[in-house]
Amino acid sequence: MADESVRTQASGPGLTRLGSTVVLTGDIEAHEDMVIEGRVKGSITVPSGTLTVARGAKVEAEIRVRSFVLHGELTGTVRAGEKALIAETAEMTGDVITPKITIANGARFSGGIRMKE
Repeated sequence: MADESVRTQASGPGLTRLGSTVVLTGDIEAHEDMVIEGRVKGSITVPSGTLTVARGAKVEAEIRVRSFVLHGELTGTVRAGEKALIAETAEMTGDVITPKITIANGARFSGGIRMKE
C-alpha cells in the first residue's frame, strides 16, 4: 500500500527540490514549484510556478518564473510574471523585472528594478 501512496502523490504537479548537495550547470524547465538548496548555474524557467532559492543556496542564472522567492544568493536577472520577494537573508546582484516586488530589511540587493504594468 505504501507504493500506491507514493505513486498517487507523485502523479500530479507538485514540488521539485534540488537538495543542498546538488551542483547543476545547465538549463532547467519545470511546470511545478521548485526549491533550490544547492548550486545552480545556467537558466531556470518555471512559467506556471514559484521558484524559491533557499538560504545557503547559490544561483547564477537567468530566471523566468511566475513567482520568485530569494533567501540565498543570486547573480543574474529575474523576470517574474506576478511577484518577487527578496528576503532578509538574501544577497542578489542583478536586475528584477516584475509587477510586484518586496525587499525585506536586511536583504542585500545590487541591481535594477523594472516594474512592468
